[in-house]
Amino acid sequence: MIHNKESIPTIIGSTLGMTGSLLFIIVYSFIKEIRDPARKFIFNLAIYDFFFGIFAIIPGPISYDLCQIQGFFYSFTFGASCSFIFLISLVFYLKICYGKNVDESKKFFIIGNIIIFIICLIAASIFVIFGKVGSGDAHWCWITKSQFEPVIYIIVWFSLLGALTLYTIIFFKIRKNPNFSKAFQYKMFALGWVYTLTEIWTSIKRIRQMINPDAKDNEFLDLSQAFIGPMLGLWDSVFFVFGDKTVRSFIKAKLKKRKYDELKIGLKENERNMEFSIQNENESDFDF
Repeated sequence: MIHNKESIPTIIGSTLGMTGSLLFIIVYSFIKEIRDPARKFIFNLAIYDFFFGIFAIIPGPISYDLCQIQGFFYSFTFGASCSFIFLISLVFYLKICYGKNVDESKKFFIIGNIIIFIICLIAASIFVIFGKVGSGDAHWCWITKSQFEPVIYIIVWFSLLGALTLYTIIFFKIRKNPNFSKAFQYKMFALGWVYTLTEIWTSIKRIRQMINPDAKDNEFLDLSQAFIGPMLGLWDSVFFVFGDKTVRSFIKAKLKKRKYDELKIGLKENERNMEFSIQNENESDFDF
């Protein structure tokens, strides 16, 4: 259903996002050797990104009740996805800069999930209960030009700016360390910027509307929000499937139907080297 000028860009962007997140979900589900503690955080992110794409691609309004449901789940998955981006950056930061393997802590993982779920659930509920739901200037149902928009965007802005800050700190800490490959260094730098630049257009548009509710729509920001915004899930596969040497190796082995023994040994050895060198404040070269 073509709802407005943003429908086609939204459908394309959402499809790319869902494809990217679904690819990581499939790879993680079928290749058990890569299911280490850190990647389960990315698995959760991919799930939120996938559903974020689904609720973005559904056209609105079909009915007011359905629009409320879509508005709730869209804002919930949007906030949760950005929050997980920050949580993953925190895991990297604590692991690389302080040698704390919080990714291996079930308590940290569970508490992180619960906090994100509760905060985003409350924010999305406030949105739907007190805000004005409608399709407004977007393909999907949203809370249109409401005073309650800052509720969800505070979560989004804090998460993305926080992730950008932590990834930048990591990059400058490891950029002259020969034990980290250049590819890994630049991946740390790119992670924060790519996720932030994906959602910055939506943020600029909403800030503009909050400052001046009567401002005319900006076509560039409208189309950027529609096309780029739902693409969050695409980066799950770009960085953590195609950009991960270990994952690529196991995929190739799977496709060629080779035994995993050699790859398993190499992966375990890589993990041992990383743990040993971090304990001695000399970070290892690991491609994750």
